Amino acid sequence: MAQSFDLSFLDHLPQRKRLSLVLDDLWAEPAVVALWLGGSLARGAGDAYSDVDLRVAVTPEAFSDTDFPPGAERLHQAAVAVLPLRFGVNSVLFHMLLDDGEIYDLHVLRSDQPPPNERRRLLACRDDNLAAQLDSGADPDIYALPATSSAVENALTMFWMTVQKQQKGLHRNMPLMAWQGQILLRQELIRMWYMRATGNDCGPVGRLTIHTLTPVIQAVQQAQGAAALALIGRPLRTPAELAADIDTLCDAVADVGRALARQLDFVYPEALEKTVRQSWRAFRAEYSESLQSP
Repeated sequence: MAQSFDLSFLDHLPQRKRLSLVLDDLWAEPAVVALWLGGSLARGAGDAYSDVDLRVAVTPEAFSDTDFPPGAERLHQAAVAVLPLRFGVNSVLFHMLLDDGEIYDLHVLRSDQPPPNERRRLLACRDDNLAAQLDSGADPDIYALPATSSAVENALTMFWMTVQKQQKGLHRNMPLMAWQGQILLRQELIRMWYMRATGNDCGPVGRLTIHTLTPVIQAVQQAQGAAALALIGRPLRTPAELAADIDTLCDAVADVGRALARQLDFVYPEALEKTVRQSWRAFRAEYSESLQSP
């Protein structure tokens, strides 16, 4: 008997058309035990650019950590790029770009193993016990970790030490190295802005994905407004622009760092900032000609 999938919650999105066909193909295979969605589509927060986070539980005998699951030929044929990501020996995620630009994350799991904890929208299941497990679930709240004084102090130390290291790239005529350093400095500023705005800590920004970074950026934009992009979106095309950006970021981090010190009741590292700023001013004076704006 054919399964009727309720995809009415996706009627306004272009992902619905292909997903309906993919689900029909998969469910026609007896080895497929359950189908569900994760990610933004499961949360009801998807839009036309959302990835399709499709989860497939198959029988232990049908599971392979190298091959697509039975019934996934339509996806396999449409994929122009596939990146397999293995999670232990019991699950594999096929990260795919399809020929129409859609991105699918096809996560294949053994049906005799517990599913990962996340917000889920169950579409079909042949096993009552597994269905009971899939009927609940929530995305891990990685943003509820309170910001601590030690985390802020570490972020400030990393920032000021990276500023000091920027002299190396500029002195050695490697502006691309200094450009990379500026990205790290901007990430530390975003993290501190987030801590200031929410009281929570997202951890190192460079480790976040587009999914986990989204609420961080939303909180920062709400708190900082257009000034955030105006500050960290400055061009870094020349040594002069790199040097000017260092000055701007130093001022911004000094402001938010002192605000966080008052908020979390710790002593701001005045000596560290003073040492780095003095060294940077001396460097700028020595290399004033090469760091002048064109």
